[in-house]
Parts: sequence; C-alpha cells; structure tokens
Amino acid sequence: MKKFIASGAVIVYVISAIVFCTILPAGEKATATDFGVMCINAVYPSASIEFADSRDNEEVGDGETSEKGDKDSVVSSDEKKPDPVVLGDDPLVLIVHTHATESYLPASESNFHSKGEENTVRDVGNALAASLEKEGVAVVHDKTLHDSPSYNNSYNRSYDTIEALLKKYPTVKCVIDLHRDAVSSKEPAATVSVNGKKCAKYSFVVGNLASTYNDNMTFINNLNKTATEDYKGYTGRVMERGYRYNQDLSSKSLLLEIGYNRNQIEEARNSAEIFGKILADTLKKGY
Repeated sequence: MKKFIASGAVIVYVISAIVFCTILPAGEKATATDFGVMCINAVYPSASIEFADSRDNEEVGDGETSEKGDKDSVVSSDEKKPDPVVLGDDPLVLIVHTHATESYLPASESNFHSKGEENTVRDVGNALAASLEKEGVAVVHDKTLHDSPSYNNSYNRSYDTIEALLKKYPTVKCVIDLHRDAVSSKEPAATVSVNGKKCAKYSFVVGNLASTYNDNMTFINNLNKTATEDYKGYTGRVMERGYRYNQDLSSKSLLLEIGYNRNQIEEARNSAEIFGKILADTLKKGY
C-alpha cells in the first residue's frame, strides 16, 4: 500500500511538472514556491492552503529565493527599534520594509544585504518619502530591521509594526512594503529612461489570499493608469502570489519592489522619485 501511494505521488508530481511548464505563459518566470505549492496542492489539497495562509512566508519576488540561504547570517541581535520618520501632518502614506537589509550596488557585501541604511531599500524609501512630501502628501517612514535577528518571521514582525502605526496614525490610507527583487546574473539590471533619468524597473506583488485583494488590485490598476497617462508608460508589472503579505491591513496595500540587487542605488532612487509622483497624483485624483 505504501509503495502504491509513493508511486502515485511520483506520477502526480511528474504530471504536475508537465502541466506547469505547459500553462506557464511565454517569458513568465516562476519561483520554486509556485511550483512547490502546485505539486503539494495536487497531492494534499489542504496542505497548500494552510501553507499559503501564513503571513510569515518569505517568498516575494522572482529571484528572492536565490539569496535565502545566506540571509540569517546577515542580521543579528537586539538593536534598538528606530522611531519612524514623519514628514508632514496627518500622513496618508506609510512606508515600511519587511526585508529592510536588502541592498543595491555598490553595496554587494553579505549577499546584497546591509544593516547600514545607505544603498538599501531604506535609502530608496527616503527618496520615495521625499518625493511624496514634495508633492504635498504627508508620509510616515518606518526603518525597523524586521529581518533581524533572523530572516525568518520577518513578516510577522512587520505585521505588528504596521498594525501599531496604523493605530497611531489613523489618517494613513496607503501602506507600502518596499522591497527590491534579486537576480543571480552578474550583468547590470535593466533600466528605463523616464523624464531623462535612468530608472530601475518596479513591480507590484499581490497577495491574492488577502481579504483586501480586490481593492488592492483596483488601486494598482489606477496607479498604472496614472503612469500610462502622465509618466510615459512607466508602469509596474503585477505579479500575483497565493499569500497574504500582510495586505489585509489596508485596502490600498502595496508590496512594491523597486529594482534588483544589480541596479545601482541611484537608479532605484530615481525610480522611487518618479513613483512618488505617480502615487501622489493617483491619491489626489481620489482613487
């Protein structure tokens, strides 16, 4: 009987692999988690649902899992949690970083992770916050190292931070969890020219198990509409994943990935500056 079950599982796995490769759109990348969840679901349907319900899932962008092995050694210990930076009165936007140590070139040490702020996603968050403030949108920027003391459980920690800050600043309407993606290639990451500036590409990762999924997708579509109309089509790619990513906490919740580890920091800062204008314009339109 055990041999029969094992053989059946292998057959399901092989069939799932064939189907997975067949249905994947041309040019579309997928993570090991995408395939793994599909295979688990085929054999044990309830197991993948339980796995996907966890807000501590660390699979984010297309290349993020390629770095996972080194992350726990990057961050450590009991650092004092920094106070959030508040720009303006009655903030509308909250910026946090679940993986706050993610870095860009030239900071390539520790597998592109740094506890120092310069050249990290927190640095890019500063550029985004400054852009929003310049456009008249008040913002709260939290720089807590949620991936410390371990990369594991970072989503649980950022959940607690977001929940507390939403209570403290009830005027916040939009929550941005700012990340960067990763690639294994040593080639420079792609850029686009926007208003004469070299900018990193950006994307939205959407947790389709979040209760706010429909509202979040509507907001992202409106952001891309603004980008298409006013910013030369500088839109963000939309990637759906079978998780929550703490996106239940706001009906305008964005897991925003700006650039890749192989982007120069200035390219990511430029992207954040333009995205700040896109976001500000979209909020002012009442979307």
